[in-house]
Amino acid sequence: MNRLTPLMLTALFSLPLVGQVLAEDGLPAQARQALRKAGEHWATQVASHGGYVWEYSTDFVTRRRGESGNLPLSTNWVQPPGTPSVGIAFVRAYEATGEQLYLDAAVAAAHCLAWGQLESGGWAYQIEFDLLRNPNRYRHLDPEKTANYVKLLNTTTFDDDNTQSATRFLMAVDQYVDDPEIDAAVKRALDCFLTAQFKGGLWNGAWPQRYPPPKGYAGYPTFNDNTLSDCVRTMLLAAKQYGDQRYLDSVKRCLEFYLRSQQPEPQTTWAQQYDENLKPAWARKFEPASVTGGESCGNMQLLMDMYIEFGDQRYLDAVGKAIDWYKRSRIGGTEDNGIWARFYEIGTNKPLYFTRKYELVYTDDDLPVHYSFKSGYGVNSRMKRYEQLKAKGRDYFLAQRNHVNTAEEWAAVTEGKADAVKKIIEAQDDQGRWVKVVAKTEQVTDKEGRIGYETDESTKLQMMYSSEFIANLQTLAEYVAAVQGGPKAAP
Repeated sequence: MNRLTPLMLTALFSLPLVGQVLAEDGLPAQARQALRKAGEHWATQVASHGGYVWEYSTDFVTRRRGESGNLPLSTNWVQPPGTPSVGIAFVRAYEATGEQLYLDAAVAAAHCLAWGQLESGGWAYQIEFDLLRNPNRYRHLDPEKTANYVKLLNTTTFDDDNTQSATRFLMAVDQYVDDPEIDAAVKRALDCFLTAQFKGGLWNGAWPQRYPPPKGYAGYPTFNDNTLSDCVRTMLLAAKQYGDQRYLDSVKRCLEFYLRSQQPEPQTTWAQQYDENLKPAWARKFEPASVTGGESCGNMQLLMDMYIEFGDQRYLDAVGKAIDWYKRSRIGGTEDNGIWARFYEIGTNKPLYFTRKYELVYTDDDLPVHYSFKSGYGVNSRMKRYEQLKAKGRDYFLAQRNHVNTAEEWAAVTEGKADAVKKIIEAQDDQGRWVKVVAKTEQVTDKEGRIGYETDESTKLQMMYSSEFIANLQTLAEYVAAVQGGPKAAP
């Protein structure tokens, strides 16, 4: 499939609604119209080279950002909620409606990712289309160059669901199109997962935070930001979609690492990252060698999901051991809505914190503002799910996963989403945008290295956010699908 130019996309989005849509009135028709207006605006006005960033001022000049500072139109962002996340929203809209225009927008985003794929097989945080700003970075430009800056710019990032989200999105598009460019990108990405996964030793089955693994913590196996969980879910999806036993084997090997790296009694949880001896290791200056009340919660969720998937009792037993630790380690809240520290000291199990000058302390009265050092982390919901799994058994959850809604159930979904859909439509402007007026805020670092935020209430910005677009498109698509009794498109 050829890439679509903005003019071609505009023509597609200008086509009249057809078939069932013309016959609809009321909220369903309004939802379809809102879905189309939003899709048209983002695909033809917001997209650059088919890709996206996190946030935009409505003039696309004052603000255009990923996690970093302002970006030119030549730069797109990969890390969620960047290009793959927006692309998945278009795929879901296509699945709900069967309308080609959403699939074409998703294909344009997929081509953006394929263009920015690294020689190592994955993705960095951003993709740069201006070769004067970033020459010879990508696989297809000049892979024979050996200058140091080329090597430094060839690092696949697994942190923050970066390469994983890009790969899952490409696989989602690959179900609906026969596109050699996308086929090749998917293969390179999955080969990267297989090559990057550690083989042998105590790290066997895990992935580094970055590949090729650099020296230091970025080369360690890490649970931070659910890095390994995202790798497992991506490879399991690939195993199901492509039937390749190598992908399934990689999943099983990583799950063995989960079991092997769980800490012994009495701190039966996990560290953020591990050194060569499988001991908790330091990462950044505010991430100490410790056990974690944050990432361990994500580990419990993955192991419960994998227990449902494979039926291995060891996965559920590991969750039970971790929950015993959580029950003993709550620092606040209530039994049903608890608070836990992000880090606990090895041996003493005392909560660990940092001051805004990044001094390691046991007190929480001077915490940095850019990082979570205590929270509920979703622990109570995981505890409830564990109890449900024990009470109802694996077969119950397998049946739920494979359940197909009846007409009555689709009607209930329609009714349940109606109020949210009305609010989304009311908040949308004539151009299909959801615009928020916010005070200008900048992250700053003082002379002592403390990170903070400065807000200028006198300067207001009209902003659009990819995360809001994704959430609203998802809700509208789910509503439209429910109204018609299910999705229109399926792989």
